[in-house]
Amino acid sequence: MLRKSIHLVLSLGLALLLAMPVASTALAQKRGGILNWFDYGDPGRLDIHTETPLAVQQATAGIWSGLLHFSPDDPNKIVPDLATSYKSSNAGKTFNFQLRKGVKWHDGKPFTSADVVATYNRLLNPEVKARRCGSVIRPILDSVSAKGSHGVEFKLKFPAATFIPAVASAWCRIAAKHILERDGDLQQPKSQIGTGPFKFKRYERGSVIEWERNPNYYNPELPYLDGVKIFVLKGTARQVAAAKAGQIHLWDTWPPMSQSAADELKAARGDDVYMYTWPFNTLWAVHLNTTKPPFDKKDMRRAVHLALNRQELFQKGFEGLGSPCAVLDYKLYGDWALPKAELDKTPGCRADKTEDLAEARRLVKKHYPNGVDFEIVTRTVGNYADRIQLVAADLRKVGMRPKIKTYESAAGYAVYGKGDFTVLGTQDTAMFMPDPSGPFSILWTKGAGRNWEKWDDSNMNKWAEQALRETDQAKRRALYHKMQRYILNEDASAVPVGYIEGWFFWDNKVKNYRRANTIYDNSTFMNVWLE
Repeated sequence: MLRKSIHLVLSLGLALLLAMPVASTALAQKRGGILNWFDYGDPGRLDIHTETPLAVQQATAGIWSGLLHFSPDDPNKIVPDLATSYKSSNAGKTFNFQLRKGVKWHDGKPFTSADVVATYNRLLNPEVKARRCGSVIRPILDSVSAKGSHGVEFKLKFPAATFIPAVASAWCRIAAKHILERDGDLQQPKSQIGTGPFKFKRYERGSVIEWERNPNYYNPELPYLDGVKIFVLKGTARQVAAAKAGQIHLWDTWPPMSQSAADELKAARGDDVYMYTWPFNTLWAVHLNTTKPPFDKKDMRRAVHLALNRQELFQKGFEGLGSPCAVLDYKLYGDWALPKAELDKTPGCRADKTEDLAEARRLVKKHYPNGVDFEIVTRTVGNYADRIQLVAADLRKVGMRPKIKTYESAAGYAVYGKGDFTVLGTQDTAMFMPDPSGPFSILWTKGAGRNWEKWDDSNMNKWAEQALRETDQAKRRALYHKMQRYILNEDASAVPVGYIEGWFFWDNKVKNYRRANTIYDNSTFMNVWLE
């Protein structure tokens, strides 16, 4: 039963990904070379457990290993990494993992069960703001303990189909106990001591991050590359220019290219690059701080939902690509998501905004007869600066007067983490597990990793826990339908705009690269080579 549940989690919406070509035509692997990649912003802080930005994940992905991971050869499968095997017992409430022997940390010290216990106790610690892995592990994991030097036992609060995918997530990597004890966290370059296929070599703020091949990786055949160089490229124009000039081998990450940028790249590089579109499981939301006026009022949050012209936002922001108003993307999650036909008729989502705008104006006027002023913020990354202008324009149509403020990427995240904002107007959140629980565990439940606005809704909290506990898949699906309808028809602090899409590429020199089911997985490049 447990294995069947895991298969269900991994089978959601994979048809699109299974059809995608693999970046390989060569029969024999080639060793050597440096893969050139890019990061959309300067990560600043590097702690894989306590930070949430994609920039942090990209900067450190090849350094770390997990107990399990999504296979780089078949991203639909979960396979052993630092663990060699696991088994479940006690009706799916207990998991015992056997660990790989002979593994060394990058500083030469041995990897043992003590590192796994230290990692998961850190993730369970309520004083540690583990916003990604912690947000999915804490609701389901009760305890972890060592069983000898190379065995670990996890005890769950209840059987949960999300446990194994969470353990395999790119955010649930194993840290060294001795490094945590020495440094207290993983924020600094000196703390990037992992067991992964690459070692952390260099970080020049605002410029470049480099990895070098780990000669003591547990699989002596890997990696094929000598290293990875990650350029910090801020702004779409700079990123497109680097792609056109051949400075980067791969654009598989946020932000996506627009159609026009993709056309420019194809014209410049021709058959040297492979271009594709991808619905990459990333939700655009407008975050409303429920602890500050005016959005401490449910009516005002509802007014924002009604005011947003999602079809126009997607047309102008992404040239029409994407799934407007989706809480779960129907292109990826199938019948776990509300159907497009229902969304198209839902207030706030429908194309005809006449009734929506009238109701939004009524709600604003009810509380603020003369309108209301507030600050709306975003970070200066991707096309956020353009999109926030569009969001602000929609809000002005209903009696709101937002004043725009922007932050550098790392500074913005620091502000959001403190809850020091009124409206966060443009924020994309990529899901990190191919499971319908994803957006609810990161955005819409108490203590969720990106619930920066401190929303605490008893209905949502109750239903989300019920859905995690539910083993009957029809009943579980019904709960997620209920939560989606609640967000769209009743209340939400993170107002969904929809799931974004765009264009990506890889240089045809890149071989054996496969897209994963999330934007975070399969970014270690352990089995990629350059022709």
